[in-house]
Amino acid sequence: MKKTFDINRFWQVLKYTIVSEKKSIITAAVAFLAAFLAIQLFACFTIFDISHGLGPGATFAGMMVCNVIMGVMMLYYASGILGNARTSQQRVTALMLPASNVEKFLARLIYCCILMPVLIFAAAYAATGLRVLLEMIAGHDDITKGFSLILGGGMEEMAKTLVFSTFFDISQTCFNFSIFVLGGVFFHQRPFVWTTVTVVAGSILLSTLLYYIGVMIGEDNLKDFFHHFKGMTFETFDLIMSIIFTALTIINIWLSYWLYRRLQVVQHKWFNV
Repeated sequence: MKKTFDINRFWQVLKYTIVSEKKSIITAAVAFLAAFLAIQLFACFTIFDISHGLGPGATFAGMMVCNVIMGVMMLYYASGILGNARTSQQRVTALMLPASNVEKFLARLIYCCILMPVLIFAAAYAATGLRVLLEMIAGHDDITKGFSLILGGGMEEMAKTLVFSTFFDISQTCFNFSIFVLGGVFFHQRPFVWTTVTVVAGSILLSTLLYYIGVMIGEDNLKDFFHHFKGMTFETFDLIMSIIFTALTIINIWLSYWLYRRLQVVQHKWFNV
């Protein structure tokens, strides 16, 4: 197996990854388009009178449901970093691929964390466009396009957002992705489910631990501690948290790659270690 990174070989591996997943990509595109369109049409049309929309409130509700599905499915695909190495035969094929581990890992990372999210966004935009067209054909007077709702806010608002806030959002999103990438490499069976369970359980334990630490320190001492940060600006806080999220993301990706290198034909039933 090659030990070095070669850009030309990497592009070949990436193209091979996309071609080998072509059927899954097409199926996912059609499924997401149909699901997003069905949700938005259901939200914008009544069963009793299909010629009148329910107004912007219903459109907003439908778009929010789409946003939730988009977020969940993006994390689901992020946990599928080893989706091409679930069975023994698939692992043999992955291990025998004439490329270095870093090239194969980066190819899967781009496919799971960039290509599939872009496909999901494209399906959501296409569904929104079709829904607007159908509403126009149906003669609706009050049509809410809602393209900007796909991003959770608005393109106009994003343009006005501070650079620090944008950096914070990106770093936090990358951190969330990195957690599920790590879970996808660590868990062999149902990585998305077990990673979600681990994240929820870890959040509960961490919250409980911080609560009892706060009780031990005392309310007055906590007030004195946070008083030192009273003059901190919003931009400074965003920058600090962005740096922390970025550092944690790098650690998670490094751990994911470290586990990826340990991939063997015969794996543990539940864990890839």
